[in-house]
Amino acid sequence: MSDDKPKITVTRGKRSKNSRRKQSSSAARSQSYGLGLPGPGDVISGVVRGARNAWWAGIGVVAVARDAGAKVFDALVEEGKSWEQTQRKRREEAAQQVQKMAEETDAVAAVEERVRDEVNAALRRVGVPDRDEIDALREQIDTLGDKIERLQNAVSQAQEEDKV
Repeated sequence: MSDDKPKITVTRGKRSKNSRRKQSSSAARSQSYGLGLPGPGDVISGVVRGARNAWWAGIGVVAVARDAGAKVFDALVEEGKSWEQTQRKRREEAAQQVQKMAEETDAVAAVEERVRDEVNAALRRVGVPDRDEIDALREQIDTLGDKIERLQNAVSQAQEEDKV
């Protein structure tokens, strides 16, 4: 078997020697007509070349925008993930602080109540009345004060009637 397969050479943006020869022969055919102006073939090929270059430039812009857009999108995704993690951590820390404060408040209230109960028990053992007993005594004193005042008013009225 022989290697009679056709060879294909792929180049990007470069012309082969054969295409240059074709161009030079076509350039020879569309030479200027003696006035220093390009011929119609040159004008048309220049327009086609310009349109083709504009098309490739547009495709290049799309490719660059796609690549840059993908990079920007990926960067935004990473930034969003980072932000969300930071916010989640802050919320968890705040919740822990609130829970700790609530537990401390409950503990302080429990300690206060226990101390109050112990003090009241110690005062009862010594014979000192507790708050409820003192409040009851105050009410009795107020009632007695009212009765004494009424009695004084009655005695004063009786003495005035005897004088008359």
